[in-house]
Amino acid sequence: MARFARDRAAVLRSIWLVGGALALVTACTPAGDVPDGRGPGTPPPTATAPPIIGGAIAVQTREVPGLGAVLTGPDGRTVYLFDKDRSDQLACLEACAGDWPPLTTTAPPIAGPAVNPALLATTRRPDGSTQIVYNGHPLYYYIGDELAGQANGQAVNSNGGSWYAISPAGNRIGG
Repeated sequence: MARFARDRAAVLRSIWLVGGALALVTACTPAGDVPDGRGPGTPPPTATAPPIIGGAIAVQTREVPGLGAVLTGPDGRTVYLFDKDRSDQLACLEACAGDWPPLTTTAPPIAGPAVNPALLATTRRPDGSTQIVYNGHPLYYYIGDELAGQANGQAVNSNGGSWYAISPAGNRIGG
């Protein structure tokens, strides 16, 4: 009988601890957010570039602290060049494109303010998608950039080469 009472007390303490932890998580989570990272808060980085539905996208510019003006995709996230790529010969394929999703379009890209339209072009990827090219550099997002204005992929060595943000003049920044 004493063992049953001890076991029952241990079970009740465990239930109380779990219930208290859940109450604490609920109390510390802002309304509308879900503690597992889903919900209306900042979305996690995507494994592929944002979908393009029904047309062209604009390549834009944005000031990034420490880098100055950089090219961005339509969502304001920094785009990068891979120093192993050539406009007609892509080096970032398959697993590489998981970390560095290509900036793709379904129509000719549009030059936003401060972007030179003469430097915009496209190239066909092996999967049939159309990737945007600027000054001969195929453009990619970096999965580590979750928000507009970040440049966490700047000067990263990955997949056998280096990655750099691109200036509106079409040159790599740094490195």
